[in-house]
Amino acid sequence: MYVGELEKALAESAGRGRELDLLGDVTRRILANHAPEAVLASIAQGAADLLGSSIGHISFLSDDGAQIRLAAATGGLSGHTGETLPRDGSMAGWVVEHGEPMVVDDLGSDPRVHAGVNQELGLQSGVMVPLLAGGRPVGSLGCDNAKGGRTFGPRDVALLERLGALAMLVVEQAKLHSGTETARTTLAEQNEALGQAIRQKSAFLANISHELRTPLNAIIGFGDLLGTGVLGPLDEGKQDAVDTILRNGRHLLGLINNILDYSKVEAGKLELHLVPSDLRMLIDGVLRDTGSLTAQKRHRLTTEMGDDSLIVNADELRIRQVLFNLISNAVKFTPDGGEISVRALHTTAPLPVPADRSGDQAPLAPREAVWIAIGDTGPGIKPEDMDLLFQEFSQVDASAARRFEGTGLGLALCRRFVELHGGKIGAESLYSHGSTFWFILPVDGPIRRAPLVNSVGVSILPS
Repeated sequence: MYVGELEKALAESAGRGRELDLLGDVTRRILANHAPEAVLASIAQGAADLLGSSIGHISFLSDDGAQIRLAAATGGLSGHTGETLPRDGSMAGWVVEHGEPMVVDDLGSDPRVHAGVNQELGLQSGVMVPLLAGGRPVGSLGCDNAKGGRTFGPRDVALLERLGALAMLVVEQAKLHSGTETARTTLAEQNEALGQAIRQKSAFLANISHELRTPLNAIIGFGDLLGTGVLGPLDEGKQDAVDTILRNGRHLLGLINNILDYSKVEAGKLELHLVPSDLRMLIDGVLRDTGSLTAQKRHRLTTEMGDDSLIVNADELRIRQVLFNLISNAVKFTPDGGEISVRALHTTAPLPVPADRSGDQAPLAPREAVWIAIGDTGPGIKPEDMDLLFQEFSQVDASAARRFEGTGLGLALCRRFVELHGGKIGAESLYSHGSTFWFILPVDGPIRRAPLVNSVGVSILPS
């Protein structure tokens, strides 16, 4: 007696071992797929293999919950994939409705079963378990055998339930993977479209700027001829009119040049010509150029540049633009009788260096550098407005009567030019007491990594 029971227990253990091995094999095949359709097909085939049945199938509720859709099937039922059955009067509908497994020995006589397809395929017995998502039945997993095949029992239900739990995890993962891939593709397409739009906008701005500069240069040129008396002397009224034309013409030319520079940066066509540049001489030159306006507003100007070398490897034209913009802004915003200070210092500062991999954040490294700061006693900047600084087409005070003209590109271009040199730029301000704008340039210029293209697509050329 004990021998018989032992043999039976060993046989059951061996059978369960084979079932576990088969379940593991089925699981590996299911996990090998990523596309939702392939996953569903592998689950249906896995159910048939696991139970040794002629047909395996998996179904889900329709979006409105009124029907059951056959998502995947094997054998003769595979030709019906995608078809729907009414929720009422079908085996899958009963399983979903009650959230319970169902075993049927005679599909043709059970009133809970839709007879049509079963009769067509000659199916006799079936087993089905609900598929759960968040504890709620959303579909079914089942197997069928033809007439003459074995009937199903509790062990088959247990195996299907284990496979069904795994199936739902894999289905959700496949949906997430598919959604991620779709989102990635969509994002790539949108990025390409955005890049194309930016390139077209930049090309348009560049063309318009060139078209505007040509006649404007002619106006300024003839204005100079009139103003200098080459074409004959002018009385005081006419001289004032010519001076107004020249002043506004040069202002407009500066705005157009800013737009042209911005379009070059956006299009990746701005080239830096690096040469040893003496920042002391560049600062002195800009102070001379703005000297008449400084004197007109009776500003007290102080400079502090020490005796150390202020030579850096830089594009003189672009750094002069930065200096001119920051110093002229200080002059423009400082009221009559105010103070402006310009300081330069040779120092060591943590500056960004190229990352090892594209897309990584640039790490900081100590580098020999020159620090320049321009301070003023102007109106200052409110703390909530500080984030607007250095952003394209944004201005801190764009309201009221806009006493101070501009396109909102000056500081943004300063930031671009300084960062192209491997430097940093920033500002501190105390509202109603003044502001200090500063930038730092590495002495040896930007660190080059092949290809010689920076993060905004601007090439860096040696002199």
